[in-house]
Amino acid sequence: MLLKGKSPHGGDIYENPGVLDFSANIHPMGMPGAVREALIRAAGRADLYPDPHCGTLRDKLAEAEGISRDSILCGNGAAELIYLYAYALRDRDIRPALIVEPTFSEYELALHAAGIPTERYFLREEDGFRLTAEILEADLRRFSAVFLCSPNNPTGIAVDPALIRGLAGTGVRMFFDFCFLDLTEDPDRYFLPALLREFPNVTVLRAFTKSFAMAGVRLGYALSSDMEFLGGMAGKSQCWNVSTLAQEAGIAALGCRAWLRDSVKSIAREREGTAEALRSLGLTVLPGEANYLLCFADRDLPALLRERGILVRDCSDYPGLAAGWFRMAIRTPEENEKLLTAVREVLP
Repeated sequence: MLLKGKSPHGGDIYENPGVLDFSANIHPMGMPGAVREALIRAAGRADLYPDPHCGTLRDKLAEAEGISRDSILCGNGAAELIYLYAYALRDRDIRPALIVEPTFSEYELALHAAGIPTERYFLREEDGFRLTAEILEADLRRFSAVFLCSPNNPTGIAVDPALIRGLAGTGVRMFFDFCFLDLTEDPDRYFLPALLREFPNVTVLRAFTKSFAMAGVRLGYALSSDMEFLGGMAGKSQCWNVSTLAQEAGIAALGCRAWLRDSVKSIAREREGTAEALRSLGLTVLPGEANYLLCFADRDLPALLRERGILVRDCSDYPGLAAGWFRMAIRTPEENEKLLTAVREVLP
């Protein structure tokens, strides 16, 4: 928990009660009914310690991902696994880690908590903040690990599969955050079973948080064929880090994958329609692939929208992004129209 200071992320509805929240990029349709029912049932067993091995959940994940159960480590949300990775990395290699920016701030926070220095590789606006093969020309072998998010948060831009394999082929430890991949129309583009089998230097981060609207439940998982390193991550965690409620919710969510695929089609339609409407109002909008859009306006839209009860994520605190950039989640058609109406009202 935070003792003091402002949350470094979106979704701060507790300091801003009653707002329409576009700052947290969570599935707009909310938690599937089957997951909600599983949480209610699991509450009846909350007096017991949870399974410290997450046995049934890992079995179901292994089936869904097409990999060995031994290659899966579950955690208290994706954020915990980022910290576990950083602490396990420190035990093996204290050289600097490279972070592809702008991106999720928890990578740097976790690495600094573990005492690992960081360097940044900046995506360029002239490239549409898209990672290019130019990164392969960098001297990556001087880094302990490379942190890369795809689709990236906050840009929504996914990395080309050939470039993912090119990076994996360098032999440098790669931390690939694919938490938003299931919210794109091509969730299997990286074919994870082969990627993990061929490249033991790769660790993949996945989560239920956004895809199944389970942010308050806290459930993520890491995948790697490097059992020694995965064991090092597990050794940095207490054994009951995944609650009974989270495990049962995850099992239920894995049975809702057809629901997820169908809902992504609706999200894509809303994303494209909203992006087109924002561009018609003079905003710069990146062609994101997930359930959010990174936009630029020459006015302080986050502040202006907050005055109208709408919260978007001001991205000026992301390294590599200037004032004027903000991220908005894709929500329901009615909610998206409310945001567009507010933007029309505040623009000259």
